[in-house]
Amino acid sequence: MAGEKAHEMGLAGRYATAVFELAEAANAVDAVAADFTALTKAIHASPDLARLVRSPAFSRETQARALKPILEKMGVSPLTAKFIQLVTSKRRLFALEGIIAVYNRKVARLKGEVEAEITSARALSAAETLELSRVLKAQLG
Repeated sequence: MAGEKAHEMGLAGRYATAVFELAEAANAVDAVAADFTALTKAIHASPDLARLVRSPAFSRETQARALKPILEKMGVSPLTAKFIQLVTSKRRLFALEGIIAVYNRKVARLKGEVEAEITSARALSAAETLELSRVLKAQLG
């Protein structure tokens, strides 16, 4: 948790807060979250895209030129596209995955979702998982 708080206060946190506030103002929080989820999946599925995003060896022009058709093909919202262009132009694309993680936590808080980590000595049955979920919902609202 302490690492997450530090992350939210650092570079990723500042960018995530900015895009979150813009998304709230534009009533596009869920659209940006969906774009970010799709983008994260694409980064994890494509070693070339991951290298493009994470590597400082690429110039901002190369990154922007390569990302533009990818974002268009993905059909991301204009707000998401502009945000990615901004992050790229500022040479902060390497922080994108951290920005997305912080943004997702902000969305979860907005929706009143609480993250919980459950550790069990053995795999839980479907009935036990359902009961645990019911108890947590009752306790946490």
